[in-house]
Amino acid sequence: MEDTGQNVPESPETLLIQQSQLKRGLRNVQMFPVGTVELDVPFGFCRCDNDRGVFHYNPNKIDSFKIMALSGLRCENLFLNLGPYNKTEIERRHKTGEALKFITEYTDSGIEVRSALGVASTLEDQYWFFEHTKEPENIVVIGDPPVRVSSHLAKLKG
Repeated sequence: MEDTGQNVPESPETLLIQQSQLKRGLRNVQMFPVGTVELDVPFGFCRCDNDRGVFHYNPNKIDSFKIMALSGLRCENLFLNLGPYNKTEIERRHKTGEALKFITEYTDSGIEVRSALGVASTLEDQYWFFEHTKEPENIVVIGDPPVRVSSHLAKLKG
């Protein structure tokens, strides 16, 4: 698989939370970005992969053709509960001068559940999407990147 550099590996705790959501029907797809250790595919679910990572999915809710088509367009946001904006759109807006921010859902014990990149003009839509799709006990934060992302960026800067 080819690493596009746009996804940072998830923590094992985050992956287990996301897998639990997949099994409980709270998400239709779980992604294991390139460089992330893949969990076993849960019974009754399916798997597909491309140059961006591996996807486990509920075949009663979505099929591999849709996943591959949307992933090929870099629109994983549409099936990973990340809201209406993909990274390409956020990057385009950032290049016009908008500052980057992160929208992140955390458990009450501080474990990252999901995170999306945003800019000033998208943050309100993204925030409300996260608020309406989060688990009841979780919180949504707008601000700095999650630790896994900031650590990855620090390594890239050397």
